[in-house]
Amino acid sequence: MNPITRNGWRCTALIVLFLASNVLATKYAGDFEELGTSARAIGMGGSVVASVSGPAAIYYNPALAGRTRRTGAFFLHSEDFSGLLQHNFLGVSFVSGLQSFGIGILHNGIPDIKLTTLPDTTQPPGENNRPYLERTVSANQLVSYINYSRILSPHFALGGNAKVIYQDLGVGSCFGMGIDLGLVLTPGAGIDVGLRVRNASTSPLFWTTGTRELILPRPALGLNKTFGLGQDALGLAFEVEADPEDASFFHSLGLEYSFRNVLFGRLGMLRNNLTFGLGGRYKHFYLDYGYASGYSPGARDLGSAQQISGGVEF
Repeated sequence: MNPITRNGWRCTALIVLFLASNVLATKYAGDFEELGTSARAIGMGGSVVASVSGPAAIYYNPALAGRTRRTGAFFLHSEDFSGLLQHNFLGVSFVSGLQSFGIGILHNGIPDIKLTTLPDTTQPPGENNRPYLERTVSANQLVSYINYSRILSPHFALGGNAKVIYQDLGVGSCFGMGIDLGLVLTPGAGIDVGLRVRNASTSPLFWTTGTRELILPRPALGLNKTFGLGQDALGLAFEVEADPEDASFFHSLGLEYSFRNVLFGRLGMLRNNLTFGLGGRYKHFYLDYGYASGYSPGARDLGSAQQISGGVEF
């Protein structure tokens, strides 16, 4: 085995051991960061930890941000949960040789949340104690990423993010910070193995109310196999993600057919929900659409997720 590749497997083992030492956190504290940032990814069921590239990789696997060997800019916009949630991402990666530097910002926003109260808060609602509108607020969540990735050999790359988290929910705000880690192994034969650990540092959130929350590390391990079909290609992906908060695992599946590297069709399965997507590329410009029938089992009643993303490479 190539020495660099062997070192990659050792890094994987060290990250897994690091996760085992972080067992205390606040449940659901990091759910705001689980909506994805790429229409291509959602079309493939989210299973792109081994195949993503460019600025979108800052979120999915920070080791792959420089894989295209080109500087690039990327955006995403989606309206989730029947349009109640505005979800956006903007990222840029600057490639220099075998390394890249990147920045990104993720935003979730819910505008015009109506807060009500009672004339007499010591009594239950009733005919003489009707709720009335006290004020209207907006909720916003922001995550800013600074990324570094490096290709150490044709078989091994690694990377990481330092990030700052800010949330303003209208009734309280918080500030936090964290670290994401990623690596990818490419043993050959069109196979890629990717590992990402979001919030590997057990990210703290400090609320203005005096409460302190911790976001538990969330690892994902993925496999991607690409089959060359003349000028076309077929990619098959499988991913397993751990949810330490519930001590459970869930898997996702993805398929992508590339026609002349110009048109793309995608199918996937995300937490037992069907996804699909389409994409197009013209020279260094690309645009993708992704649809998911839900984010989790039983989530269809909340509306389907639709995402549009795209970018340019220089």
